Amino acid sequence: MANSTSPGIQTRPYRSHRVPACVRCRSRKIRCHIDIPGEPCLSCRERRLKCQYDGPSITTDESNEERPSKRSKYNNGLNNGDGDERPMLPPVLHRPSSHASASIMLAPHVAEDMAILQKHIVQHGPNDADSGHLYQTLSHDAGNLIVYHTVPRYRTGLRPEMGAGKAQRDIIEQIIGPFRNEVIDLFLKHIQPHFPILDDESCSALRKRSLDKIPNTVACVVYATGAPFWRRSDILKIHPKPDSYYMWTKAIASVIEDFLSPALSTVCGAILDQTGRPSMSIISNITSCGRTVSLAQTFGLHRDPSTWNITDHEKATRIRLWWGVIITDYWGSVAYGTPPHIAKGAYDVPIPDIDSLISVKATTAQKYASTCFIHLCALTELLGDILPLVYHIKPIPEKLEKRVQKLKDVLSDLESQLPEWVPLPNRTGSSNLWFCLLSVRVLLNRVALRAAMLTSDTTLQASRLGELRSSSTAVLDFVLSLGESQFQDFWLPYTAHMLVLSVMVSLRCAVEAPEAEVRSASISKLERVIIHIQHAKDTYDWDLANHCLERYSNTISKIASLAVREPRSPAVAEAANETDGTEPQSALTFEDPTFPLSDLLDPNSFDFSWEALWDTPSGMTNFSL
Repeated sequence: MANSTSPGIQTRPYRSHRVPACVRCRSRKIRCHIDIPGEPCLSCRERRLKCQYDGPSITTDESNEERPSKRSKYNNGLNNGDGDERPMLPPVLHRPSSHASASIMLAPHVAEDMAILQKHIVQHGPNDADSGHLYQTLSHDAGNLIVYHTVPRYRTGLRPEMGAGKAQRDIIEQIIGPFRNEVIDLFLKHIQPHFPILDDESCSALRKRSLDKIPNTVACVVYATGAPFWRRSDILKIHPKPDSYYMWTKAIASVIEDFLSPALSTVCGAILDQTGRPSMSIISNITSCGRTVSLAQTFGLHRDPSTWNITDHEKATRIRLWWGVIITDYWGSVAYGTPPHIAKGAYDVPIPDIDSLISVKATTAQKYASTCFIHLCALTELLGDILPLVYHIKPIPEKLEKRVQKLKDVLSDLESQLPEWVPLPNRTGSSNLWFCLLSVRVLLNRVALRAAMLTSDTTLQASRLGELRSSSTAVLDFVLSLGESQFQDFWLPYTAHMLVLSVMVSLRCAVEAPEAEVRSASISKLERVIIHIQHAKDTYDWDLANHCLERYSNTISKIASLAVREPRSPAVAEAANETDGTEPQSALTFEDPTFPLSDLLDPNSFDFSWEALWDTPSGMTNFSL
């Protein structure tokens, strides 16, 4: 007698004897193709039938127990017509992009309705109906149902014949030539410990040179991300460095192509693309961020998988990927001036711990880098609370002020929780973390100034302006303290835009400072910052300085030359005039109404309105940083 229960078979290799075909396919002598794990074969599913099997099945679990003989298995099948059901393995959601189907998460209200409907169908529906495998329920908690639905991965006719990114991967590997292993080592040494988005199995495959196990898109982005560190390798530095921009063009093309048949590897490749250096295009990063967030939420990465019925490896992979998505979304929002896509409260994924990021054989440098990543995740979570205040169109000044003060306390708590070695120059990853923390303080003080400008309290406005000036100065002082080891350390590409924000705020504070001494000191510091980052760009190939140099190098030079022409004190000026016998001549100063500030500060060079940065007239409350 056939066993009518549909087994939880994950996959069935072609013509497999270990996993026998169902009764229907074997009787018709057709291939029993199980293309969707946990569901009936393709032929039975098309006819809405369950797969039926003769006798007990062979378990696929590996064990040290002795296997029974074929005769004993046959005899057991005769004596027990119903047989034993195959053990249900955890459902596999993390399938490669070559797989024909993908699992997407149902909305909470739909999952609850579907659970009730499915329970009713199982109890009262026909026995041959394919009701038990319509959906995959990973969490049966009544208040937190997690249900996945299987859908086609790509549109009909759009399936890549060679696999997404195959052509781009071949081109990049031809460019790198025989040095692809060295480039992979550069990625594993300088990127992965600081930004551990790639899962452990993929990292192990890279170390073992099993590159056939790495998706094409991920391989392309790994090559493009590791190539900028070409000069850091003793083997590669004696050879010509390939064109990083061309490699990134091919890597980005592979990511775009992979979105046609996306998988979790698509999310990983897109995250590494957005955090890669040098940053190629702001518009491309903005659009890629939006698609990545949407795809991640579609796959359910925004939900805590700790208690789900999936493998431990996939749990760790999903947690890593989600925090990579949050970091790119929130810090990209600060850098590019667009509201974030992820709403606070719409996810419950915990911050990864140090044990899940590194192995027991990790070096001290890797432990430092992973620790900085964990603190960066906590800082990013605070940034998610600040961004709604930045982009709120019509805030209430009193509520905004109270909220800002609470967030300042949270920022102080996060700072107190940092390791004592942050930001020591000999601790890898600490420079990027400390710069991000200082930048968040600038952003928070900028919101506080906005709240003060919405009121008529001039004393409060002056106080908030002083706090903003101090926080931006702290960023500049930190940049001036950076040396070779810090410039060659890991940096997120968003720091380039946050450096521009700090220079912009300091420049405005300088030109509006009432005291000439304060103004002169501020402009002098800005000049030293420009010289310092220009040296870092020329000597250490610090590409993060490009954005700031392009926008403010000439502007600061012009303002500095005008500051030198400011009038001296009356006593000094009178003594000089008596000595040379000339009449005093007037010169343009910052206080002069004819001072050409608009000529020096081109409004077209800013990502947003210059007036919106500083003043908040009653008719213009809608502005963003």
